[in-house]
Amino acid sequence: MSPGPGVCPSCGAPLLPGDDVCPFCGEVLGAPRPGAGSPRPEPAPAPGIEPPAWEERRRLGFWVSLWVTWRDSVFRPVEFFRRLPPRGGIGSALGFAVLFSALALLLNIYWGLVEGALTGTQEGGALLYAAGGLFMAFLWLAFALPLYVGVLFALAGILHLCFMIVGAGRQGFEATFRGVGYTHGPAAFAIFPFFGPLLGMIWGTVILFVAMREVQRTTNGRATLAFLLPLVAFMTLFIVLAVLVALILAGSDLGTLE
Repeated sequence: MSPGPGVCPSCGAPLLPGDDVCPFCGEVLGAPRPGAGSPRPEPAPAPGIEPPAWEERRRLGFWVSLWVTWRDSVFRPVEFFRRLPPRGGIGSALGFAVLFSALALLLNIYWGLVEGALTGTQEGGALLYAAGGLFMAFLWLAFALPLYVGVLFALAGILHLCFMIVGAGRQGFEATFRGVGYTHGPAAFAIFPFFGPLLGMIWGTVILFVAMREVQRTTNGRATLAFLLPLVAFMTLFIVLAVLVALILAGSDLGTLE
C-alpha cells in the first residue's frame, strides 16, 4: 500500500507543504530512485538543522545575533521555526524569552512614567514616580523572575501535553520549550505606547501557533486541536462546577422549605 499525500514515501512520516526533504529520515522528496535513469540530486538542507543566530552569539556577537534572531522569529516565523533544531538545549531559548520579557517590563514602566508626567497624575513628582518604577523593575527581576520562569515551563508543559494527546508531540518536550522560548520577540513591540503591548500579545499568539506546528512537524488541523484542548477543558470544568453549585443551591432551598 503506497503512502498517501503529505506522507514521506520512505518512512511514512507526516510532511508539510513545501517540504523538500523528510525531516525524519532525510529522504529527498520528488527525486528519482537510484537506478531510475537519472542521477540523484544533492540533498537539500533538511529542516531542523540550522541553529538560530542567538545560539551562535559567541561567533557572531551579542547584538548581531540578537537582532537577526528577533527579526527572523518575528517577521519570518515559518522559515525560522522550520529550521530550528529540536535539540540544542533550553538555555538559549530561556535566555531569549527572559531578555525580551524584561525589556517589555522596562518599556511599560517607562511609558507609565511618561503618561503620569503628561497627565500630572503621579503623586510626589516625576522623580519619586521614576524611583517607584525602578523599584518595581528591581522587584520583578529579584522575585518575580523565578515565578515567570516557572510559568514558562508550565506553559510549555501544557502545550506539549496537548500536542501529545492529539498525536503530534513526537519531537519531545525540549523542542516544545525551544519553540515557546523563541516566540517572545513580539514583546519588544512594547516600545510603542498604547497599542504596542496588545499588538505584541496578538502577534505573539500567532507566532506561538506557527512555532508549535513547525517544531513538532505536524499539520494545521492537529495544531489547532491541540491549542483548543485547554479551552475545552476549562469550559468543561466551568460547566461541571456550575452544575454542582446549582445542585447544592437547589438542595439548600429544598431543605429550607421543609
